[in-house]
Amino acid sequence: MKTFWKLIILTVFLWCSPVSAEFCGVNSETAKTECTFKTNYTAKDTRISVTYTPQGWAMTVTVVRKKEFAFIEGDSKAKTKNGEMYDLEYVTTSRDMAPRRKLKEMPVYIVSEAFLHEMGSDNGKVLFWLTAEDPKEVEVKFSSGMFEDMDAFIAETKTVLGDQFKDE
Repeated sequence: MKTFWKLIILTVFLWCSPVSAEFCGVNSETAKTECTFKTNYTAKDTRISVTYTPQGWAMTVTVVRKKEFAFIEGDSKAKTKNGEMYDLEYVTTSRDMAPRRKLKEMPVYIVSEAFLHEMGSDNGKVLFWLTAEDPKEVEVKFSSGMFEDMDAFIAETKTVLGDQFKDE
């Protein structure tokens, strides 16, 4: 009888986990479950969002500029406090107008899970050098404290979207 009640409690817990999710939810338009990690905007109007796609972990870096687009396109690099350089595989860039007549560029990169873990555990700055047309690189700095929940995001994403993950 104890086993029966344990199974019922376990089933209720597993069934309710998406309801208590912090990073994952159901998109009302597409009716698909999505998991997204977003930082707040920095003082220099930049923000990072991370999602999981069939191609792997995708990172969007939103950069808001005052005068003109930088045309951020191409593979870029990031460096964590420990000095390790990571390659960011470029996918695409979206451009739009932001409030107050500013220009917004949102390049999307495929990144490694190791890089995401490093951002979450680093105690310092995470520097990005985004390949651009003019200037040649756009440098973006983030406090690693903005990523302190990254490990929890990865664990929740793997739990909620478990069947989508390949053997890694």
